[in-house]
Amino acid sequence: MRALCALVFGVVIGCDRADGDPRSTAGADGPLVIELFTSQGCSSCPPAEQLLSKLAAAGSLADRGLAPLAFHVDYWNDLGWADPFSLPAWTERQRQYARSIGDDRVYTPELVVGGASGVVGSNLAAVTQAVQRAAHPAILSATASWGSEALTVTATAPRDADVWVAVWEDATSTKVSRGENAGETMAGDRVVRRLERVAAAGQKASLAVQLGPAWHAGGAIAFAQRGDRRIVASALLPRTMPR
Repeated sequence: MRALCALVFGVVIGCDRADGDPRSTAGADGPLVIELFTSQGCSSCPPAEQLLSKLAAAGSLADRGLAPLAFHVDYWNDLGWADPFSLPAWTERQRQYARSIGDDRVYTPELVVGGASGVVGSNLAAVTQAVQRAAHPAILSATASWGSEALTVTATAPRDADVWVAVWEDATSTKVSRGENAGETMAGDRVVRRLERVAAAGQKASLAVQLGPAWHAGGAIAFAQRGDRRIVASALLPRTMPR
């Protein structure tokens, strides 16, 4: 068994599975999906978002790196500042995780690792430990075609998990005028703008996902998620534009 080895600002990204799985060979795993539930109205969230940005910058360089995503929840919106990236669907996604993990609350900043465990997203030690312990997903069979207005994804879902695609925006910047972060300019990376189901369990399907014309350059990841919320396969979908 080889040790987890790639470090980013003290956070282990990983070289091998720690459970002795025979798939622990170079290139055998998909990226580990980590989801930050955050809000521009939360004064505790900026450190977690900064950590997520650092992991996003470095995670794709690891053999089996991290796929960080930021979901902006809406339950802070009535406390002085309405986060422009927040959606009720992202809050519901966090609540689904709380039920599956056995947590009796939702909070920000929370980082959910592989759909299986949740930790405080700004707690470096807790994030490191959760990543070390996580089982990496398999490589998902998925392809993507990027256009100026849409991303078309084709994927084959495992028999026990649906395939989803998350499209993110990088380098967002928002001047916050009210709430706990009043006066701050909030920067964000991996901000999820679309999350849509591509294929049902055991099926192969294609889906065209509309892209916002004003979005900054970003990217996408396809992942297979079971009913118990665990993410069992994944594939990055690098952004390429036709010539």
